[in-house]
Amino acid sequence: MNMAFLVFIGILLRVEPTKCDNILFLSLPFFGHLHPMCSLAKALYTRGHNSYIPVTHDLKKQLKPSEGVHFLWMPEIVTMGDFTTFMLDYFSLGGKTSREDMLQANKEVCDNLLLNEKWFRELKSINATLAVVDGVIISNCLAIIPYKLSIPFVFMGSMDIPSIHRTPWVYSVFPHTYTPYSEIMSFTERLINTYAHIRNYISAPFGSPSKSIEYYAPNRPNIPFDELQRKAKLHIVELDFLIDYATPSLPNVEYLGGMGTDAAKPLKGKLGHFVNSSKNGIILVSFGSIVSLLPKDHRNKMGEAFKKIKYDVVWKWSDASYSSSNVFLTKWMPQNDLLGHPKTRLFITHCGNGGQFESLYHAVPMLGFPVFADQPHNAKRIEYKGFGLSMDLYNYAVEDLVANINEIISNPKYKKNIKMASDIFKSRPENPSMRGARIVDDVMKYGGGFMRSYCQDMPLYQFFMLDIFAVALGSLFLGILIFVFILRKCFSICRQKKEKDE
Repeated sequence: MNMAFLVFIGILLRVEPTKCDNILFLSLPFFGHLHPMCSLAKALYTRGHNSYIPVTHDLKKQLKPSEGVHFLWMPEIVTMGDFTTFMLDYFSLGGKTSREDMLQANKEVCDNLLLNEKWFRELKSINATLAVVDGVIISNCLAIIPYKLSIPFVFMGSMDIPSIHRTPWVYSVFPHTYTPYSEIMSFTERLINTYAHIRNYISAPFGSPSKSIEYYAPNRPNIPFDELQRKAKLHIVELDFLIDYATPSLPNVEYLGGMGTDAAKPLKGKLGHFVNSSKNGIILVSFGSIVSLLPKDHRNKMGEAFKKIKYDVVWKWSDASYSSSNVFLTKWMPQNDLLGHPKTRLFITHCGNGGQFESLYHAVPMLGFPVFADQPHNAKRIEYKGFGLSMDLYNYAVEDLVANINEIISNPKYKKNIKMASDIFKSRPENPSMRGARIVDDVMKYGGGFMRSYCQDMPLYQFFMLDIFAVALGSLFLGILIFVFILRKCFSICRQKKEKDE
């Protein structure tokens, strides 16, 4: 017994302690972007790492604190409201905001953070060894911060942009994130899809800062912004073929959708009483943080439609002038807990990526009203996968909404399809956060070079094989010239022979 104890102690003494690293998370102040980051940070703590996440005061109240996850001060972004308004107007029907106005507003948001020296000093004091940057186009500029700190970084976000991670895609098969197409496209759609992809490669990246890299990081080499993006050690894309389309990937591109998903907790208070008392089931309605920017006509139509259905509705909206016995209005809701409640029958959503994964996790069919950015793409995949339906936010009648609500809830195919996908999602040996933490931990231990492909550093003309095509076309052209020359020579000889015979 004593010998066994001594052997056990000897084994413990030989085990090397896990190195504790500080990891910096960077995102613009959007709950839907920060929530999955917090889930990854919690999983990283189980591997011995501490995470630091800058958030605004309002978001700090919404995000759940946990051991090993530290919230930092984020300075106020004075132009954030203007940018959100411009972006919504740009993508809306009949919007008057130009692309240039929206891009300029995004640059001003980035400058508010990148040029704040007080904030940078606080971030530097963390002594982080790795940064995880929100990998959506409006936040890409934040990759300048880890570059300025001389630490490696990882991109993590809901947008799959091959022009950044350089995965070779066939544009006739894989739809662009900003196109409302499925993987089955018509000729015209394939043409538009190809243009959308190629444009990402040849134009300045959306989210590019207003000034050169050396302006923000004067002590670092000045490089183009697209080259800085390709320095990411790892790309965590918050997508999954269970809800999106199957796509190819390189070793350092991990598809890990659903990081923010979790088991539901019991509902409390007035909301809990309302839901538990429902006889016919609950419909959850949420348009995220942009609810106040939605067209008034749309809100009025939804209000009328909800009075004509037998189901009860929990609606994230606050309007003292609206009242209905089957509708519970609230400024904030525990969305995940509501989706996980057994009485929830339908989720009416603006098609945000995080909300769709929560709906997938809890097997709740969806009715989508996409607004902008990747949401039309997300709405299309709801229909393509058979998880629900989508509608045009600006062009529908109250009767159409009522009919679609009844169709999705009463037709068992929608529930069956999403239930099967949910079962597959939950059957995996690792949840997305734990898998992401393991891969990030590998990057910190071994670097990211072992997962990197040379194509991510190739000149663009080589990546698109323009040099190969040039040689092939040149050879073809030369072959045609030689053929024509020989043909003309033969014709000339025949003509001369004929003239001689005559």
